[in-house]
Amino acid sequence: MPKQYFIRPISLLFAALLALAAAALISGCAKPPEIPEQYGRQPNAPSIFPDYVSVTIPPNIAPLNFRIEEEGDDFVTVISGRGERSIAAGGKSVRIPERAWKQLLSENLGQKITFTVYVRRDQEWSRFEPIEVTVSPDRVDPYLTYRRIEPGYIIFGRIRLEERCLENFKTRPFFDNAAFSGSCANCHCCQSGNPDRSLFHVRGENTGTMLRWDGKLKKLDTAARSGFSMTYPAWHPTLPLIAYSSNNTRQCFHSLDLNKIEVFDSFSDLMLYDVEKDAIIPVLETEDLYETFPAWGPDGTQLFCSVAKLKTSEDRSGTRKESAVARANEMMDRHKEIRYSLVRMRFDPETYSFSEPEVLLDAEGTSSSYVHSRVSPDGRFLVYVKADYGTFPIWHHESDLWLLDLKTGENRPLEEVNSRSAESVHSWDSSGRWLVFSSRRGTGQFTRTYFTHFDAEGNCTKPFLLPQASPAIEESDRYSQNLPELMSGPIPDSGGAVNRAVRYTKAVKPTVAEPKR
Repeated sequence: MPKQYFIRPISLLFAALLALAAAALISGCAKPPEIPEQYGRQPNAPSIFPDYVSVTIPPNIAPLNFRIEEEGDDFVTVISGRGERSIAAGGKSVRIPERAWKQLLSENLGQKITFTVYVRRDQEWSRFEPIEVTVSPDRVDPYLTYRRIEPGYIIFGRIRLEERCLENFKTRPFFDNAAFSGSCANCHCCQSGNPDRSLFHVRGENTGTMLRWDGKLKKLDTAARSGFSMTYPAWHPTLPLIAYSSNNTRQCFHSLDLNKIEVFDSFSDLMLYDVEKDAIIPVLETEDLYETFPAWGPDGTQLFCSVAKLKTSEDRSGTRKESAVARANEMMDRHKEIRYSLVRMRFDPETYSFSEPEVLLDAEGTSSSYVHSRVSPDGRFLVYVKADYGTFPIWHHESDLWLLDLKTGENRPLEEVNSRSAESVHSWDSSGRWLVFSSRRGTGQFTRTYFTHFDAEGNCTKPFLLPQASPAIEESDRYSQNLPELMSGPIPDSGGAVNRAVRYTKAVKPTVAEPKR
Protein backbone atom coordinates (compact mmCIF):
# COMPACT_ATOMS: atom_id res chain seq x y z
CA MET A 1 0.00 0.00 0.00
CA PRO A 2 1.54 3.39 -0.99
CA LYS A 3 2.27 5.80 1.84
CA GLN A 4 -0.37 8.54 1.91
CA TYR A 5 -0.86 11.79 3.80
CA PHE A 6 -4.17 13.53 4.46
CA ILE A 7 -4.78 17.27 4.24
CA ARG A 8 -8.12 18.68 5.33
CA PRO A 9 -9.75 21.28 3.04
CA ILE A 10 -9.27 24.86 4.14
CA SER A 11 -11.57 27.81 3.42
CA LEU A 12 -10.23 30.84 1.56
CA LEU A 13 -11.64 33.19 4.19
CA PHE A 14 -9.37 31.90 6.95
CA ALA A 15 -6.38 30.83 4.82
CA ALA A 16 -4.14 33.75 5.73
CA LEU A 17 -4.85 33.44 9.47
CA LEU A 18 -4.33 29.67 9.51
CA ALA A 19 -1.19 29.56 7.35
CA LEU A 20 1.20 29.37 10.29
CA ALA A 21 -0.95 26.72 12.00
CA ALA A 22 -1.22 24.44 8.97
CA ALA A 23 0.91 21.74 10.56
CA ALA A 24 -1.62 21.39 13.35
CA LEU A 25 -4.32 20.51 10.83
CA ILE A 26 -2.29 17.68 9.34
CA SER A 27 -2.60 14.44 11.22
CA GLY A 28 -0.48 11.43 10.37
CA CYS A 29 -3.14 9.21 12.03
CA ALA A 30 -6.12 10.74 10.22
CA LYS A 31 -7.90 8.64 7.67
CA PRO A 32 -6.76 9.70 4.17
CA PRO A 33 -9.37 10.62 1.57
CA GLU A 34 -10.57 7.71 -0.48
CA ILE A 35 -9.18 7.72 -3.99
CA PRO A 36 -12.02 6.99 -6.43
CA GLU A 37 -11.82 3.60 -8.10
CA GLN A 38 -14.48 4.34 -10.69
CA TYR A 39 -14.40 7.59 -12.60
CA GLY A 40 -14.75 9.18 -16.00
CA ARG A 41 -11.79 10.75 -17.74
CA GLN A 42 -11.30 14.41 -18.59
CA PRO A 43 -9.05 14.90 -21.66
CA ASN A 44 -7.23 17.90 -20.21
CA ALA A 45 -5.29 18.91 -17.11
CA PRO A 46 -7.29 20.86 -14.52
CA SER A 47 -7.04 24.60 -14.19
CA ILE A 48 -5.22 25.53 -10.96
CA PHE A 49 -4.05 28.71 -9.23
CA PRO A 50 -1.19 29.43 -9.18
CA ASP A 51 -0.38 27.87 -12.54
CA TYR A 52 2.19 25.16 -11.78
CA VAL A 53 1.42 23.08 -14.88
CA SER A 54 4.61 21.79 -16.61
CA VAL A 55 7.02 23.88 -14.54
CA THR A 56 10.53 22.91 -13.41
CA ILE A 57 11.30 23.43 -9.72
CA PRO A 58 14.37 23.20 -7.45
CA PRO A 59 14.54 20.23 -5.05
CA ASN A 60 14.61 22.58 -2.04
CA ILE A 61 11.55 24.70 -2.83
CA ALA A 62 8.58 25.05 -0.47
CA PRO A 63 5.42 23.07 -1.29
CA LEU A 64 3.50 24.15 -4.38
CA ASN A 65 0.19 24.73 -2.63
CA PHE A 66 -2.63 25.56 -5.04
CA ARG A 67 -6.38 25.85 -5.51
CA ILE A 68 -8.33 23.77 -8.04
CA GLU A 69 -10.18 26.15 -10.38
CA GLU A 70 -12.83 23.63 -11.44
CA GLU A 71 -16.47 23.32 -10.35
CA GLY A 72 -17.29 20.34 -8.19
CA ASP A 73 -18.78 19.02 -4.96
CA ASP A 74 -15.70 17.18 -3.73
CA PHE A 75 -12.02 16.98 -4.67
CA VAL A 76 -9.14 14.57 -4.18
CA THR A 77 -5.57 15.23 -5.34
CA VAL A 78 -2.84 12.59 -5.43
CA ILE A 79 0.78 13.76 -5.69
CA SER A 80 3.23 11.00 -6.62
CA GLY A 81 6.59 10.25 -8.20
CA ARG A 82 8.44 7.22 -9.47
CA GLY A 83 8.46 5.47 -6.08
CA GLU A 84 5.68 4.16 -3.86
CA ARG A 85 5.36 7.34 -1.80
CA SER A 86 2.34 9.54 -2.53
CA ILE A 87 0.50 12.42 -0.91
CA ALA A 88 -3.31 12.39 -0.89
CA ALA A 89 -5.09 15.71 -0.33
CA GLY A 90 -8.79 16.38 0.07
CA GLY A 91 -10.47 19.65 -0.81
CA LYS A 92 -10.44 22.41 -3.38
CA SER A 93 -7.49 24.18 -1.75
CA VAL A 94 -4.50 21.83 -1.66
CA ARG A 95 -2.07 22.25 1.24
CA ILE A 96 0.94 19.92 1.13
CA PRO A 97 2.79 18.84 4.32
CA GLU A 98 6.35 20.17 4.18
CA ARG A 99 8.04 16.99 5.45
CA ALA A 100 6.23 14.69 3.02
CA TRP A 101 6.91 17.18 0.19
CA LYS A 102 10.64 17.30 0.89
CA GLN A 103 10.84 13.52 0.94
CA LEU A 104 8.96 13.27 -2.35
CA LEU A 105 11.27 15.78 -4.04
CA SER A 106 14.44 14.11 -2.74
CA GLU A 107 13.28 10.76 -4.16
CA ASN A 108 12.59 12.23 -7.59
CA LEU A 109 15.63 14.35 -8.50
CA GLY A 110 15.76 14.84 -12.25
CA GLN A 111 12.37 13.15 -12.59
CA LYS A 112 8.77 14.22 -12.87
CA ILE A 113 6.17 14.21 -10.15
CA THR A 114 2.47 14.28 -10.99
CA PHE A 115 -0.58 15.97 -9.48
CA THR A 116 -3.66 13.89 -10.32
CA VAL A 117 -6.95 15.66 -9.58
CA TYR A 118 -10.31 13.91 -9.10
CA VAL A 119 -13.51 15.96 -9.04
CA ARG A 120 -16.98 14.77 -8.02
CA ARG A 121 -20.01 16.35 -9.66
CA ASP A 122 -23.55 15.05 -9.05
CA GLN A 123 -22.25 11.90 -7.36
CA GLU A 124 -19.98 11.02 -10.28
CA TRP A 125 -16.19 11.25 -10.19
CA SER A 126 -13.96 12.44 -13.02
CA ARG A 127 -10.18 12.24 -13.26
CA PHE A 128 -8.27 14.97 -15.04
CA GLU A 129 -5.08 14.37 -16.94
CA PRO A 130 -2.14 14.51 -14.50
CA ILE A 131 -0.20 17.75 -14.07
CA GLU A 132 3.51 17.09 -14.52
CA VAL A 133 6.19 18.99 -12.61
CA THR A 134 9.90 18.37 -13.20
CA VAL A 135 12.18 18.24 -10.15
CA SER A 136 15.56 19.65 -11.15
CA PRO A 137 18.67 18.30 -9.38
CA ASP A 138 19.90 21.93 -9.22
CA ARG A 139 19.27 23.52 -5.83
CA VAL A 140 18.41 27.21 -5.58
CA ASP A 141 20.03 29.56 -3.06
CA PRO A 142 17.67 29.16 -0.09
CA TYR A 143 17.00 32.80 0.86
CA LEU A 144 15.37 35.67 -0.99
CA THR A 145 15.07 39.38 -0.21
CA TYR A 146 12.78 41.91 -1.85
CA ARG A 147 11.15 45.28 -1.16
CA ARG A 148 7.46 45.11 -0.28
CA ILE A 149 5.82 48.35 -1.36
CA GLU A 150 2.48 49.80 -2.38
CA PRO A 151 2.23 49.49 -6.17
CA GLY A 152 1.53 53.15 -6.96
CA TYR A 153 4.65 54.82 -5.51
CA ILE A 154 2.77 58.14 -5.29
CA ILE A 155 3.76 58.41 -1.66
CA PHE A 156 6.17 56.34 0.38
CA GLY A 157 3.37 54.63 2.31
CA ARG A 158 4.30 51.37 3.97
CA ILE A 159 7.63 49.90 2.85
CA ARG A 160 9.29 46.81 4.21
CA LEU A 161 12.44 44.99 3.21
CA GLU A 162 11.69 41.31 3.70
CA GLU A 163 13.60 38.05 3.82
CA ARG A 164 11.92 34.83 2.71
CA CYS A 165 13.23 31.30 3.20
CA LEU A 166 12.45 29.49 -0.06
CA GLU A 167 12.52 26.07 1.61
CA ASN A 168 9.44 26.91 3.69
CA PHE A 169 7.09 29.85 4.13
CA LYS A 170 8.98 31.75 6.83
CA THR A 171 9.12 35.48 6.06
CA ARG A 172 10.52 38.26 8.25
CA PRO A 173 11.05 41.99 7.72
CA PHE A 174 14.52 43.35 8.39
CA PHE A 175 13.58 47.00 7.79
CA ASP A 176 10.15 48.54 8.28
CA ASN A 177 9.51 52.22 7.63
CA ALA A 178 6.55 52.14 10.03
CA ALA A 179 9.17 52.96 12.66
CA PHE A 180 10.08 56.17 10.80
CA SER A 181 7.92 59.02 9.52
CA GLY A 182 8.46 59.91 5.89
CA SER A 183 11.24 57.43 5.13
CA CYS A 184 11.68 55.39 1.97
CA ALA A 185 14.09 52.50 1.47
CA ASN A 186 15.81 51.37 -1.70
CA CYS A 187 16.19 47.68 -2.41
CA HIS A 188 18.64 45.36 -0.70
CA CYS A 189 21.67 43.78 -2.39
CA CYS A 190 24.66 41.71 -1.26
CA GLN A 191 28.07 40.52 -2.44
CA SER A 192 27.90 37.17 -4.25
CA GLY A 193 24.92 36.04 -2.20
CA ASN A 194 26.65 36.71 1.14
CA PRO A 195 24.09 38.15 3.60
CA ASP A 196 26.86 39.47 5.86
CA ARG A 197 28.11 41.79 3.12
CA SER A 198 25.11 43.76 2.03
CA LEU A 199 23.51 47.20 1.91
CA PHE A 200 20.37 49.23 1.33
CA HIS A 201 19.70 52.96 1.22
CA VAL A 202 17.25 54.95 3.36
CA ARG A 203 15.81 58.21 2.09
CA GLY A 204 13.96 60.90 4.00
CA GLU A 205 14.25 60.84 7.79
CA ASN A 206 17.50 59.22 9.02
CA THR A 207 18.85 59.21 5.47
CA GLY A 208 21.95 57.20 4.62
CA THR A 209 23.25 53.99 3.07
CA MET A 210 23.17 51.13 5.57
CA LEU A 211 26.24 48.96 4.97
CA ARG A 212 26.71 45.56 6.60
CA TRP A 213 30.31 44.32 6.40
CA ASP A 214 31.43 41.17 8.21
CA GLY A 215 29.24 41.60 11.25
CA LYS A 216 29.28 45.40 11.53
CA LEU A 217 26.59 47.90 10.51
CA LYS A 218 27.50 51.45 9.49
CA LYS A 219 25.71 54.33 7.80
CA LEU A 220 27.24 56.21 4.86
CA ASP A 221 26.60 59.68 3.46
CA THR A 222 27.67 59.26 -0.17
CA ALA A 223 26.29 62.55 -1.49
CA ALA A 224 29.50 64.53 -0.97
CA ARG A 225 30.81 64.11 -4.54
CA SER A 226 27.75 64.20 -6.79
CA GLY A 227 25.21 65.84 -4.50
CA PHE A 228 23.03 62.72 -4.63
CA SER A 229 23.06 59.44 -2.76
CA MET A 230 24.00 55.85 -3.59
CA THR A 231 20.95 54.75 -5.59
CA TYR A 232 21.66 51.60 -7.64
CA PRO A 233 24.59 49.60 -6.22
CA ALA A 234 26.49 46.55 -7.52
CA TRP A 235 29.00 44.64 -5.38
CA HIS A 236 32.27 43.52 -6.91
CA PRO A 237 32.21 39.68 -6.79
CA THR A 238 35.37 39.38 -4.64
CA LEU A 239 36.95 42.76 -3.83
CA PRO A 240 35.70 45.20 -1.13
CA LEU A 241 34.25 47.48 -3.83
CA ILE A 242 30.77 48.70 -4.70
CA ALA A 243 30.03 50.28 -8.07
CA TYR A 244 26.99 52.51 -7.85
CA SER A 245 25.08 55.18 -9.70
CA SER A 246 24.27 58.41 -7.89
CA ASN A 247 20.89 59.53 -9.24
CA ASN A 248 18.52 62.44 -8.82
CA THR A 249 15.30 60.53 -9.44
CA ARG A 250 11.94 62.07 -10.33
CA GLN A 251 8.45 60.69 -11.04
CA CYS A 252 5.57 61.72 -13.26
CA PHE A 253 2.09 60.20 -13.36
CA HIS A 254 -0.10 59.71 -16.41
CA SER A 255 -3.89 59.87 -16.50
CA LEU A 256 -4.30 58.47 -20.04
CA ASP A 257 -1.15 56.47 -20.79
CA LEU A 258 -1.31 52.70 -20.11
CA ASN A 259 2.13 53.06 -18.53
CA LYS A 260 0.79 54.85 -15.46
CA ILE A 261 4.04 55.95 -13.85
CA GLU A 262 7.32 57.18 -15.29
CA VAL A 263 10.54 57.50 -13.30
CA PHE A 264 13.55 59.29 -14.75
CA ASP A 265 16.87 60.77 -13.65
CA SER A 266 17.61 64.45 -14.04
CA PHE A 267 21.25 63.74 -13.09
CA SER A 268 23.23 60.56 -12.60
CA ASP A 269 26.90 59.62 -12.25
CA LEU A 270 28.82 56.38 -11.87
CA MET A 271 30.99 55.92 -8.77
CA LEU A 272 33.09 53.31 -7.01
CA TYR A 273 33.10 52.93 -3.22
CA ASP A 274 36.07 51.28 -1.52
CA VAL A 275 34.70 49.65 1.65
CA GLU A 276 38.03 49.15 3.42
CA LYS A 277 39.44 52.60 2.62
CA ASP A 278 36.04 54.31 3.04
CA ALA A 279 36.65 56.25 -0.16
CA ILE A 280 34.63 57.23 -3.24
CA ILE A 281 36.33 56.98 -6.65
CA PRO A 282 34.50 58.78 -9.51
CA VAL A 283 34.16 56.66 -12.66
CA LEU A 284 31.88 58.57 -15.08
CA GLU A 285 30.73 62.13 -14.38
CA THR A 286 28.95 64.02 -17.16
CA GLU A 287 26.28 66.68 -17.57
CA ASP A 288 24.31 65.30 -20.54
CA LEU A 289 24.99 61.58 -20.10
CA TYR A 290 22.93 59.60 -17.61
CA GLU A 291 24.72 56.55 -16.23
CA THR A 292 22.80 53.98 -14.19
CA PHE A 293 22.35 50.31 -13.17
CA PRO A 294 25.96 49.07 -12.91
CA ALA A 295 26.54 45.29 -12.96
CA TRP A 296 29.82 43.37 -12.65
CA GLY A 297 30.87 40.38 -14.68
CA PRO A 298 31.57 37.31 -12.49
CA ASP A 299 35.37 37.56 -12.73
CA GLY A 300 35.30 41.22 -11.65
CA THR A 301 37.18 42.54 -14.72
CA GLN A 302 34.14 43.97 -16.55
CA LEU A 303 31.55 46.50 -15.47
CA PHE A 304 28.31 46.89 -17.43
CA CYS A 305 25.92 49.83 -17.14
CA SER A 306 23.22 51.72 -19.01
CA VAL A 307 23.88 55.21 -20.43
CA ALA A 308 21.45 57.71 -22.00
CA LYS A 309 22.11 60.98 -23.84
CA LEU A 310 19.82 64.00 -23.57
CA LYS A 311 20.78 67.65 -23.97
CA THR A 312 18.60 69.97 -21.90
CA SER A 313 18.35 73.75 -21.89
CA GLU A 314 18.27 74.80 -18.23
CA ASP A 315 20.49 77.52 -16.77
CA ARG A 316 23.58 75.71 -15.45
CA SER A 317 25.09 78.57 -13.50
CA GLY A 318 23.69 77.39 -10.17
CA THR A 319 24.35 74.32 -8.09
CA ARG A 320 23.63 70.84 -9.35
CA LYS A 321 20.58 70.49 -7.12
CA GLU A 322 19.17 73.80 -8.38
CA SER A 323 19.76 72.73 -11.96
CA ALA A 324 18.10 69.38 -11.29
CA VAL A 325 14.75 71.05 -10.53
CA ALA A 326 14.66 72.95 -13.82
CA ARG A 327 15.94 69.97 -15.75
CA ALA A 328 13.29 67.66 -14.30
CA ASN A 329 10.47 69.92 -15.50
CA GLU A 330 11.81 69.79 -19.06
CA MET A 331 12.52 66.06 -18.97
CA MET A 332 8.97 65.35 -17.83
CA ASP A 333 7.75 66.54 -21.24
CA ARG A 334 10.54 64.72 -23.08
CA HIS A 335 10.59 61.42 -21.17
CA LYS A 336 9.88 59.32 -24.27
CA GLU A 337 13.08 60.66 -25.86
CA ILE A 338 15.21 59.13 -23.09
CA ARG A 339 16.68 55.81 -24.22
CA TYR A 340 19.55 53.92 -22.60
CA SER A 341 22.36 52.10 -24.37
CA LEU A 342 24.11 49.15 -22.76
CA VAL A 343 27.87 49.67 -22.38
CA ARG A 344 30.81 47.72 -20.97
CA MET A 345 34.06 48.91 -19.39
CA ARG A 346 37.16 46.86 -18.63
CA PHE A 347 38.34 47.06 -15.03
CA ASP A 348 41.87 46.57 -13.74
CA PRO A 349 41.69 45.08 -10.19
CA GLU A 350 45.30 46.10 -9.51
CA THR A 351 44.92 49.81 -10.27
CA TYR A 352 41.13 50.22 -9.85
CA SER A 353 41.04 51.90 -13.27
CA PHE A 354 38.51 51.57 -16.08
CA SER A 355 38.72 51.58 -19.87
CA GLU A 356 36.58 53.80 -22.07
CA PRO A 357 32.97 52.54 -22.43
CA GLU A 358 32.28 50.08 -25.26
CA VAL A 359 28.71 50.11 -26.62
CA LEU A 360 27.13 46.65 -26.73
CA LEU A 361 23.54 47.67 -27.51
CA ASP A 362 23.02 51.09 -29.08
CA ALA A 363 19.76 52.81 -28.12
CA GLU A 364 20.05 55.36 -30.92
CA GLY A 365 20.37 52.65 -33.55
CA THR A 366 17.40 50.59 -32.36
CA SER A 367 14.97 53.10 -30.77
CA SER A 368 14.79 50.99 -27.61
CA SER A 369 16.06 51.30 -24.07
CA TYR A 370 18.31 48.63 -22.46
CA VAL A 371 18.44 48.55 -18.66
CA HIS A 372 18.85 46.26 -15.62
CA SER A 373 21.62 44.06 -16.99
CA ARG A 374 22.83 41.05 -14.97
CA VAL A 375 25.59 38.64 -16.07
CA SER A 376 25.32 34.89 -15.43
CA PRO A 377 27.82 33.37 -12.95
CA ASP A 378 29.63 31.56 -15.78
CA GLY A 379 30.14 34.89 -17.59
CA ARG A 380 28.53 33.78 -20.84
CA PHE A 381 25.04 35.29 -20.74
CA LEU A 382 23.68 38.72 -19.95
CA VAL A 383 19.98 39.14 -19.19
CA TYR A 384 18.57 42.66 -19.49
CA VAL A 385 15.25 44.48 -19.83
CA LYS A 386 14.26 45.96 -23.17
CA ALA A 387 11.62 48.71 -23.23
CA ASP A 388 10.53 51.37 -25.71
CA TYR A 389 12.10 54.17 -23.65
CA GLY A 390 13.17 55.23 -20.19
CA THR A 391 14.81 53.72 -17.14
CA PHE A 392 11.82 52.39 -15.20
CA PRO A 393 10.31 49.41 -17.03
CA ILE A 394 8.40 48.05 -14.05
CA TRP A 395 5.28 49.91 -15.27
CA HIS A 396 5.99 49.49 -19.01
CA HIS A 397 3.63 46.87 -20.43
CA GLU A 398 5.95 46.36 -23.40
CA SER A 399 9.05 45.63 -21.30
CA ASP A 400 10.53 42.15 -21.72
CA LEU A 401 13.55 40.17 -20.61
CA TRP A 402 16.18 39.64 -23.33
CA LEU A 403 19.24 37.41 -23.45
CA LEU A 404 22.60 38.46 -24.91
CA ASP A 405 25.12 35.66 -25.47
CA LEU A 406 28.46 37.34 -24.74
CA LYS A 407 30.28 34.45 -26.43
CA THR A 408 28.42 34.32 -29.76
CA GLY A 409 26.74 37.76 -29.84
CA GLU A 410 23.29 36.20 -30.28
CA ASN A 411 20.60 38.49 -28.88
CA ARG A 412 17.03 37.29 -28.42
CA PRO A 413 13.91 37.82 -26.30
CA LEU A 414 13.31 35.23 -23.57
CA GLU A 415 10.02 34.20 -25.13
CA GLU A 416 9.70 31.21 -22.83
CA VAL A 417 9.66 33.64 -19.85
CA ASN A 418 7.99 36.85 -21.07
CA SER A 419 4.29 37.68 -20.75
CA ARG A 420 1.94 40.36 -22.07
CA SER A 421 2.67 42.51 -19.04
CA ALA A 422 5.84 44.05 -17.63
CA GLU A 423 8.90 41.92 -16.90
CA SER A 424 11.59 43.85 -15.07
CA VAL A 425 14.34 43.51 -12.45
CA HIS A 426 15.97 40.11 -12.03
CA SER A 427 18.96 38.31 -10.51
CA TRP A 428 20.82 34.99 -10.64
CA ASP A 429 21.39 32.39 -8.00
CA SER A 430 25.02 31.40 -7.32
CA SER A 431 24.92 28.33 -9.59
CA GLY A 432 23.55 30.22 -12.59
CA ARG A 433 20.84 27.58 -13.00
CA TRP A 434 18.03 29.73 -11.57
CA LEU A 435 16.87 33.19 -12.61
CA VAL A 436 14.45 35.09 -10.39
CA PHE A 437 12.58 38.08 -11.81
CA SER A 438 9.73 40.52 -11.23
CA SER A 439 6.61 40.41 -13.37
CA ARG A 440 3.20 42.12 -13.47
CA ARG A 441 1.50 39.20 -15.24
CA GLY A 442 -1.92 38.29 -13.92
CA THR A 443 -3.88 41.38 -12.92
CA GLY A 444 -1.18 43.74 -14.20
CA GLN A 445 -1.36 45.75 -10.98
CA PHE A 446 1.10 44.06 -8.63
CA THR A 447 4.68 43.02 -9.19
CA ARG A 448 5.25 39.41 -8.17
CA THR A 449 8.32 37.15 -7.95
CA TYR A 450 8.84 34.34 -10.48
CA PHE A 451 11.52 31.70 -11.01
CA THR A 452 12.77 29.94 -14.13
CA HIS A 453 15.39 27.23 -14.59
CA PHE A 454 18.24 28.31 -16.89
CA ASP A 455 20.45 25.67 -18.52
CA ALA A 456 24.06 25.90 -19.77
CA GLU A 457 22.92 26.76 -23.30
CA GLY A 458 20.65 29.62 -22.30
CA ASN A 459 17.28 27.82 -22.41
CA CYS A 460 14.63 28.70 -19.84
CA THR A 461 11.68 26.74 -18.52
CA LYS A 462 8.14 27.96 -17.89
CA PRO A 463 8.25 30.39 -14.92
CA PHE A 464 6.54 29.58 -11.63
CA LEU A 465 5.26 31.95 -8.96
CA LEU A 466 6.95 32.15 -5.56
CA PRO A 467 5.00 29.54 -3.51
CA GLN A 468 2.82 30.71 -0.64
CA ALA A 469 1.24 28.83 2.27
CA SER A 470 -2.16 29.38 0.64
CA PRO A 471 -3.45 30.83 -2.66
CA ALA A 472 -5.65 33.13 -0.56
CA ILE A 473 -2.52 34.80 0.83
CA GLU A 474 -1.31 35.53 -2.70
CA GLU A 475 -4.66 36.94 -3.81
CA SER A 476 -5.18 39.12 -0.72
CA ASP A 477 -1.71 40.72 -0.86
CA ARG A 478 -2.03 44.30 -2.14
CA TYR A 479 1.69 45.07 -2.09
CA SER A 480 4.27 44.65 -4.84
CA GLN A 481 7.54 42.74 -4.46
CA ASN A 482 10.46 44.60 -6.03
CA LEU A 483 14.01 43.57 -6.94
CA PRO A 484 14.35 39.96 -5.80
CA GLU A 485 17.86 39.04 -4.65
CA LEU A 486 18.98 35.50 -3.76
CA MET A 487 21.28 34.72 -0.83
CA SER A 488 23.09 31.71 0.62
CA GLY A 489 21.74 32.24 4.15
CA PRO A 490 19.65 34.51 6.38
CA ILE A 491 20.52 38.09 7.26
CA PRO A 492 22.32 37.99 10.63
CA ASP A 493 20.56 41.01 12.16
CA SER A 494 17.00 41.23 13.41
CA GLY A 495 14.67 43.92 12.12
CA GLY A 496 14.84 45.69 15.46
CA ALA A 497 18.65 45.87 15.34
CA VAL A 498 18.57 47.24 11.79
CA ASN A 499 15.91 49.83 12.62
CA ARG A 500 17.90 51.00 15.66
CA ALA A 501 21.02 51.32 13.51
CA VAL A 502 19.08 53.38 10.95
CA ARG A 503 17.72 55.68 13.66
CA TYR A 504 20.74 56.16 15.92
CA THR A 505 23.83 55.65 13.77
CA LYS A 506 25.41 58.85 12.48
CA ALA A 507 26.20 58.80 8.78
CA VAL A 508 29.90 59.12 7.96
CA LYS A 509 31.17 60.88 4.86
CA PRO A 510 33.73 58.90 2.85
CA THR A 511 36.74 60.66 1.40
CA VAL A 512 36.82 61.30 -2.36
CA ALA A 513 39.76 59.99 -4.38
CA GLU A 514 40.87 61.15 -7.80
CA PRO A 515 39.34 59.38 -10.84
CA LYS A 516 41.54 56.60 -12.28
CA ARG A 517 41.49 56.27 -16.06
